Amino acid sequence: MSTTAVYCAPPNPRKRASVACNGCRVKRTKCDGSQPRCSACYDRQQNCEYTQAESNRKRHTNAYINALEARVASLEKQLAQRNGDVGTPDSAKNSSSCDHEEVAFVTTTQAAQPALNSATSEEEIDDLANALGCFTLGEIGELRYFGASSNFSIIHNHAIKVPSSIQARNRGIEAANNMPDFITPSDELRDHLLEIFWRWQNSWQYIVPRELFVRDLYVEKNGRYCTPLLMAAILAMSSRYSPKLELRTDPDDANTAGEAFAAQAKTMLHYECEAPTTSTVQATALLGLYWATIDNEGLGFMYIGMATRMAMNLGLHCDCSPYASKGLVSDDDVEARNVTFWGVYVLDKFYCLGMGRPASIQEYNITTTKPRGLVQHSPLLSDYQLEISTPFQTSHIMENSMYTCELLIATSEVIDQL
Repeated sequence: MSTTAVYCAPPNPRKRASVACNGCRVKRTKCDGSQPRCSACYDRQQNCEYTQAESNRKRHTNAYINALEARVASLEKQLAQRNGDVGTPDSAKNSSSCDHEEVAFVTTTQAAQPALNSATSEEEIDDLANALGCFTLGEIGELRYFGASSNFSIIHNHAIKVPSSIQARNRGIEAANNMPDFITPSDELRDHLLEIFWRWQNSWQYIVPRELFVRDLYVEKNGRYCTPLLMAAILAMSSRYSPKLELRTDPDDANTAGEAFAAQAKTMLHYECEAPTTSTVQATALLGLYWATIDNEGLGFMYIGMATRMAMNLGLHCDCSPYASKGLVSDDDVEARNVTFWGVYVLDKFYCLGMGRPASIQEYNITTTKPRGLVQHSPLLSDYQLEISTPFQTSHIMENSMYTCELLIATSEVIDQL
């Protein structure tokens, strides 16, 4: 069916239709099923047609569904036996790391009930498919996300090989240390640049949870929230605000400020992106900002794209609070993940606005919550460390950042059409 009637924008064009139009099938894009033309066909200025023969999906018989359920139960039993779990397939299912209330396959108890009757709509099936998804835990507690379409979402956590983030980080540090122009800033210079960063950069574009970073740097020193890569990226960005000549590779060229730190961060990122962590996402996003400060917006745009992909890989866009309630991740980790994701979200939107390109992050994929800002400074910090690390109250920074996110979410429909 085709039509040339005037198109009226639907109130929510991102809703996915149960059956895509012919144009969206060819382009392999999501179809919202709007009438008389879907949004994608309207943007492409082409007719919106449906093939009637394909739109009438056949219902599977109960025998076919029961056979699939039996096969799933058999596979779950084999996985449980392979992993040394003597429990039932149901217990194996409950021990998996699936998100969203651990949505899994139909149990044998449910199999006795009528399956997929004529009242079950295709939209309900899509909702069930979208609910499937899982996290896996890395060696330092970092989460990795697999969505509904991935087979990894039905495999037990320890059956998935996750690259070693510690080994990747160490290889990057070793490579950076072997650089001929590698520099180690003094504590005084480092603190000077950090004070600039907290005051002039992170205060408006909140992407690094300040309290967690400072506590790790001065007190805990375990490299969880303050890593060499993130430190190099922060120093590179902060050097752009500082008048100190020692931060320039060419004292007569102010545009070389932070160049050495950026080169070190770029080298470390080359290795660390193989097994990224939350701090890797933060560092990559800051490097994306750094390239823009030296008039290389194209490279900065690609780095922001890398940061968004890493964020999706870690599932920063998904709510992981159920894992915190089970003790699999700490509340600090949840806060760091939320701060990082929304910081990357803002940068993604700003870059796309500035360059007139599509955004990488779509709002309908986001289920995570906004940061709470409840992390307190460590009482073990000295007065000097507290002074240089708290130029503004975190509550004010957090509030400004979240209002910025709300504005971008409210205008995302318009931004995506620009």
